[in-house]
Amino acid sequence: MATTLPPPRKPKVTEADIEAVINKGGSTIKETDPADPEKAKHINVRLTGQIISEIDSRRLKRPRRPGSPKPGISIHDWIVEAVLEKLNSEK
Repeated sequence: MATTLPPPRKPKVTEADIEAVINKGGSTIKETDPADPEKAKHINVRLTGQIISEIDSRRLKRPRRPGSPKPGISIHDWIVEAVLEKLNSEK
């Protein structure tokens, strides 16, 4: 059985050190500007299995990179592209 040295002891923390950390404070989080159109917003979308399988079948028809087993476009990019097409058609 091998023996090892015990781990080094941590230096004692004094009350003054603790008070210094507390009194140092911090900064507030920066509020995002809701009017900024270039800032990406995150949303959740719920789709049925039938819709997802239809999207997947259409994604598989896209050209792929040579030798890549992955579809040519991600489901996220496909949905964003579809939304942009819809917005352009309703202008």
